[in-house]
Amino acid sequence: MSGDYGLLFSPINIGPVAVANRVYHAPLTLNFIDRATGYPGEDLAYYYAERAKSGLGLIIQGAIDVAPSSDYWPVPNSRMDDESIIPFARQIVDRVQDQGSKIFIELFHIGQASNTRRYARPSLGPSGVPSVVAGTTPKAMEPKDIEAVIRGFKRATVNAREAGYDGVELHVSHGYLLEQFLSPFFNKRTDNYGGSLENRMRLLLQVIEACRVAAGPALALGLRLVGDELLPGGLALEDTTEIAEIIARTGQIDFFDIDVGSHQNYHVTMSPMYGAQGYNLPFAAGIRDVVDPIPVLCAPGRLVDAGTAEDILNDGYADLVGLGRALISDADWLLKVREGRSDDIRQCVFCNQYTMGNLYKGLPVSCIQNPAVGKERVWGKGTLQTADKVKNVVIVGGGAAGMEVARLARRRGHKVTLYEQQETLGGQVKLAATLPRRSEIESVVRWLRMQIEKTETKIILGTKVTKEMLLELQPDAVVIATGASFLRTGFSGVLPEAIPGWDLDGVVVTPEMVLREEVEVGECVVLLDGDGGVIAPALAEMLASRGSRVSIVTSYPMVGPKLLEEMNLPYVYPSLFELGVEMLPNSWIGGIRHGEVDVFNLYAPAQVRQIEANTVVMVAARSPADELYFSLKGEVSELHRVGDCVAPGDIGTAMIDARRLGTTL
Repeated sequence: MSGDYGLLFSPINIGPVAVANRVYHAPLTLNFIDRATGYPGEDLAYYYAERAKSGLGLIIQGAIDVAPSSDYWPVPNSRMDDESIIPFARQIVDRVQDQGSKIFIELFHIGQASNTRRYARPSLGPSGVPSVVAGTTPKAMEPKDIEAVIRGFKRATVNAREAGYDGVELHVSHGYLLEQFLSPFFNKRTDNYGGSLENRMRLLLQVIEACRVAAGPALALGLRLVGDELLPGGLALEDTTEIAEIIARTGQIDFFDIDVGSHQNYHVTMSPMYGAQGYNLPFAAGIRDVVDPIPVLCAPGRLVDAGTAEDILNDGYADLVGLGRALISDADWLLKVREGRSDDIRQCVFCNQYTMGNLYKGLPVSCIQNPAVGKERVWGKGTLQTADKVKNVVIVGGGAAGMEVARLARRRGHKVTLYEQQETLGGQVKLAATLPRRSEIESVVRWLRMQIEKTETKIILGTKVTKEMLLELQPDAVVIATGASFLRTGFSGVLPEAIPGWDLDGVVVTPEMVLREEVEVGECVVLLDGDGGVIAPALAEMLASRGSRVSIVTSYPMVGPKLLEEMNLPYVYPSLFELGVEMLPNSWIGGIRHGEVDVFNLYAPAQVRQIEANTVVMVAARSPADELYFSLKGEVSELHRVGDCVAPGDIGTAMIDARRLGTTL
């Protein structure tokens, strides 16, 4: 083992459970649900087993419901209070424990944020405080509702014990029911479950007592406790330390797992690359001071570095360090640290595109740079087979897709030559990393570059490949990965024709032209955004910070709707407002002239206004660079294209396409 990670790899007891080291998989909602049964599918078992293989001391399976009145959105969650879940849960437990890891299950009741449309009854909460998530107002719980919830937690704990879990974690954070009762923000009751701290703690203490009995002596029982709700009038650290101290004195809890935030501030809880690192640590440290010697677990937030994890333990912030998205990105994170290969870790870039972005669409969570997530059974460790026949493979295009195909083809035993027109590898990803506060995204292609360099792939840069060159090389297989580029025409799904004036040279430009500094940007800039993601807002921030007066015209009801689902909005919008960027939703450009553009309202097309513009940046539509591919059809015996040059997408779609080709080439 390279590096001094003595604490990280030291054992610890969590109540009756002996854990081999101080790294745990933080509980995450992954949506790996079998739609036919509604229970955790085999994919979830393979996902956790893949990470257990790396030597993780502990895995905490993501939250699962404890009652019919808790219906997690946007997909139905499994019910741990139903005995029929036991065989499905047991396959997860067995696969993880067979690899030597311990596994806990997190139990929760979602409370006021329950999906009332699916449940067909009102959601439940301590009081009638509206939910910003569900968009509904809950029913203030009656005594019978409270009793049912306590029974649900108890039954769920019994079933967890029968399924073989090593421990149970009660979710008392993120705005779910047990936190709602604790919180003066949510709890406005005047009976013996509201008002004083003693009363607000009553439900939680009753649930702990019931679950402790149900767990028995062999299971660890703990809380995922909010350190600070980050809400006006909500729980702050001075409150949660008092709560933790009272709970610790009961002697019924074996561990605390600390994080922060509620539904209203998930952008902190699942901080993207814009957010701070280690945002949970001060709260974990504060609570650890008052509950010692009970172990305190903490997923610090945006942790990727093993040295930092060791420092966290050494400095007394927590007793175990949790990883979430970092383990989605690289299942072998801990193994690589142990073997002294930290530089080989595929580091999470915290883009949230396929984690929170998928979650809010009701899709299984994945990763833009690790397509094997959720597909470990077919693409996981040990599944890549050596090719039956060694081929001489030429790949044209050194972006993410081209490099991924090269990496996999070399691992399968092929001889690979990779050509890139630019002087560096990375393609559009490397270009995107030049946007403000987006530099971390370059880690995607940096890791790929390191991997193909290790395989001794032949890399030829600064070369534009032609049909004649390829035919002269006489390769066995050709892979075209030449990507896609934005169009100057403004063509999109809004209007099927080019915008009049699109061909004004020096006025109408693309994002690539701006980022490569191929054009001089004027004093007044209009960005036409048909993408809805981070590109137009980030360009606006960059150009406005340089002194340009910037307007964003978009067909969407808001600028950057994808920013919202990926947790980027609360970080990007403040900069846009501070820099005076004008945002014009529900709009499009009708014409471009020297010095101005016509902007019309999509729902009232007769409403047209003129905006001053020296430069118009088209972030509207992309076109595949597929000319070389089609020129080679019928000329090369084995011809493939991959990534954006098939159909423009994002990094994740390009990597999935590349993985599919690379494993079969």
